[in-house]
Amino acid sequence: MRSYSLIILLFLFVQCDVLPSTTPVYRPKTSTAASAGESKEFEELMAKDQINKKKVTAEVLTYLLNDTEADDPKTAAVIENNSGCNIIVRLVSIKGNTIYNLPIPKHGKNQFIIDKGSYTLRSSICGAIYYSQKLISDPLILELSDR
Repeated sequence: MRSYSLIILLFLFVQCDVLPSTTPVYRPKTSTAASAGESKEFEELMAKDQINKKKVTAEVLTYLLNDTEADDPKTAAVIENNSGCNIIVRLVSIKGNTIYNLPIPKHGKNQFIIDKGSYTLRSSICGAIYYSQKLISDPLILELSDR
């Protein structure tokens, strides 16, 4: 009787190792070609962004610290990236043909001067898609994260 119990117990242990796991595994859908292309685009945008950066930073601070005038066509955008991935935030004007591709380094922030208006905002944050529509008439402060 004891040997039958041992055989049954051994059989159960072996069978448990063969059963598939019930824990789902989620992986972001990214292709290496798209990631490599976006990585190269990010580097190019960051290089362009560094041109006149001190001037842009001073203008952003002016918009943030002072009351904005209603007739001023521009405003500031400050975007903070709390994720572990470099991202490009794409602002596309809903009315008109204005497009901004704004690079934000991982665990960093960046600031820009943009035209006021209605925009569609899109970004891929470590494989997760961010999408929003916003009417930007005052300085925009946006915090993005992969959590």
